[in-house]
Amino acid sequence: MANHSGKRALGHYIVDHIEEAIAAGDIKVYYQPVVRSLTGQLAGAESLARWVAPDVGFLSPDEFINVLEKTQKIHKLDCFMVESVCRDIHDLIASGKTAFPVSVNFSRLDFMVCDMLEVVERAVEKYDIPRDYLHIELTESMIAQDKALMTGVIESFRNRGYEVWIDDFGSGYSSLNLLKDYHFDVLKLDMAFLANMSERSKTIVRSSLAMAKKLGIKTLSEGVETQEQVKFLKAIGCGKLQGAYFGLPKPLNEMLESIEKKGITIEERKWRNYYETASFNTRDTETALQVAEYDGKHFKTLFMNDAYRQQIRVAVDDLEYIDSTIYNPASPLLDKHEQFLEKAIKSRNYESFYYTDKGNYYYLKGKVLAENDDRYLFKTTISNISLDQNIKERDRLDYRLRELNNLFEVVLLINISTNKASPLIGAYRYMTGSANVYQDFHEMVALFVQECVYPDERVSFMAFIDTNTIKQRGEESKKGYIARNFRLRQKDGSYKWRTIILLMVPGTDGNEYLFTINTLSREMGEALDNLTYGDAGHDSPELSEKVKEYALIWENIVDNSATMHFWKDKERRFRGVSQSFLDFYEIGSLDEIIGKTDEEMHWHVNDGPYQGDELDVIGKGKFVFNARGQCIVNGVVHNIICNKMPLYDKGEIVGLVGNFADIDQELYRVQKLVNPSKLDNLTRLMNFRSYMDVMSDYAMQFNDAGRNYGVIIIHNMNHKRITADYGEKQAGRVVREIGEKIIECIGQSAAASRIKEAYFSVLTYTDSREKLEELAAKLKKSIEGINEVNGKSVTIKVSMSMKLRTDECVKDENIYYQALNELDEKESR
Repeated sequence: MANHSGKRALGHYIVDHIEEAIAAGDIKVYYQPVVRSLTGQLAGAESLARWVAPDVGFLSPDEFINVLEKTQKIHKLDCFMVESVCRDIHDLIASGKTAFPVSVNFSRLDFMVCDMLEVVERAVEKYDIPRDYLHIELTESMIAQDKALMTGVIESFRNRGYEVWIDDFGSGYSSLNLLKDYHFDVLKLDMAFLANMSERSKTIVRSSLAMAKKLGIKTLSEGVETQEQVKFLKAIGCGKLQGAYFGLPKPLNEMLESIEKKGITIEERKWRNYYETASFNTRDTETALQVAEYDGKHFKTLFMNDAYRQQIRVAVDDLEYIDSTIYNPASPLLDKHEQFLEKAIKSRNYESFYYTDKGNYYYLKGKVLAENDDRYLFKTTISNISLDQNIKERDRLDYRLRELNNLFEVVLLINISTNKASPLIGAYRYMTGSANVYQDFHEMVALFVQECVYPDERVSFMAFIDTNTIKQRGEESKKGYIARNFRLRQKDGSYKWRTIILLMVPGTDGNEYLFTINTLSREMGEALDNLTYGDAGHDSPELSEKVKEYALIWENIVDNSATMHFWKDKERRFRGVSQSFLDFYEIGSLDEIIGKTDEEMHWHVNDGPYQGDELDVIGKGKFVFNARGQCIVNGVVHNIICNKMPLYDKGEIVGLVGNFADIDQELYRVQKLVNPSKLDNLTRLMNFRSYMDVMSDYAMQFNDAGRNYGVIIIHNMNHKRITADYGEKQAGRVVREIGEKIIECIGQSAAASRIKEAYFSVLTYTDSREKLEELAAKLKKSIEGINEVNGKSVTIKVSMSMKLRTDECVKDENIYYQALNELDEKESR
């Protein structure tokens, strides 16, 4: 090739040898890492073509790409890239390794020469990969050259479930117009802006990222080369980073080895949407902002801006160090943060609370953003009321909050005129409803009494909390407050003594009060127990008569009730049962059961649910109603329903008491429980049992009136992969969405059922196979059009089979099974 000189000769070589180079493997796919800024994990890669010709050597991408575009042969290269990337992703998945999304660059000329959506779809189907593993990169220059063409291209790809990225944003002259006229998923920022890291360039980058997030567009910065750039981009909330800092483009295996050496792990598919949400909520803002996650035991901060650190007076950037300080297990604040977040998890609204720490007053507000695998993503803002700019608020709270969190479990600020209750400290310890309920003081009290106050003391508590008489009672006390002891329900289900205080806030003329809950000493609690509970043999004649009456009632219930009663100790061992219980199990004597557990009696088909329920009753004070189960009596399985509740002695749970009924014997009383619904438990379709009943009706119509009918079996072949990647809950959501698509397609013209897992069947009257195939095609197109469920990308691959009643060898009793067997055979090939 020494005789080939100049650009023209090189251009001829490229054009003449492109197909040969692809076939010979001289053109290879290189991958450059894309890292999520919040976690440091590999979130994807960009695919780039590299050509090393045997007789020329290395060809610069700019050289051969420009030539191929000018000669309208660029589609050959880009089609090869799509095929290669899909194959590599498939190989990663097939080998059990963690695959990652890859972006592929396209030229405007690709879409003029061939149908690139069809090219991509064929490759995705051929290699059986989810669509969310492939991203489409377009440059702003190519879009500006042919707006009419590119509008259709962008929408067609996005409608099929592919992300479309705009590359090199800011390098052209029409950037803002593009954001106005087109919908993109990701904005890739040209890092030429940050070449010198001037304040002017930083301002442009900040503004670009802020604008993208306001438009709902995710952000990525390419060309990242230095630690300084990384730190700046993370601080302003850029979602993903790409550049030489994390690695140069390399062949797949070399790239994977490189990131492994750098300690970069690969983000799993099920976490993509979760961390995309986290990235999207990180902003360049003067408001104190934190984005963190909580797994029920530990907190981990993903993002904290300078404004937040200033408010909490922390000078370091090390998030692990900050977490070890704020969420230290030894810190009394950890419990308060946990209560706050548990409240936010339940309400899904913004929640807030005040607290003090090292002489500073803080106001924290936040909400849960996302949930995945029992991990919760949340964001918070915080205000240090002690700082000078908040002096007015500080003074207003000074006498209300000083070290209250060290004295009380709960402090609420009550405003009688507005009927508002504002949580200051620990309000989440006892109250489980939404924030809106707590803002309404009377609704809060009603809920609190029902859930927390000992039943015998609810009337007296309502009298104590009566807002119409608080002021008068406070003045009569000559203390400025009123106090009384009540038994309140704890997390373990027991009732413990607590002192409730209503303290008038000075200067409010009886309009504002502090409602506080604080603990009593063990000695005081025991004294109150002895005073309140007494013994069955108490000297009071009135109590003795009441105890005798209760004993008489219980004795008659135990001896004569048709309901099977039982009671157990804290170890779940039987202390006693009713006569009907003994008769049901054909047990001759109490001696055969007393002191034993259910497991030792061996009479349940599955011990797990019973054991779990009883542990909750004894350990948490849970009430169990109408729990269904199965027990065995003389070899016969009986369906039963069971109720269980805690047994209290002086506020402590000492065991449980319960009863059960045989569903078959109580057929009319519990009809709704024994007659299974016609509907499937996940979808609005029929269940299999009802479907088979309906099929009998169709068979009758065929035999009596000659109405032909057909069966279509539908299977989402990607169900197991969706379950493996996202979990059972998300897989169930996808099944429900498929059910909705089936309903949309058939309307009132056919019957449909979910027969198992992700298998569905449609039963319809039809007079020809053509019409049956037409309905099947409609169903397939609609179902495979699902590309996102609950914010998570999914790719559905439908397999179908169908049978017509008038087909050869088809009968009413085998039409369904013939269709199902045909489907199984088709999938096993």
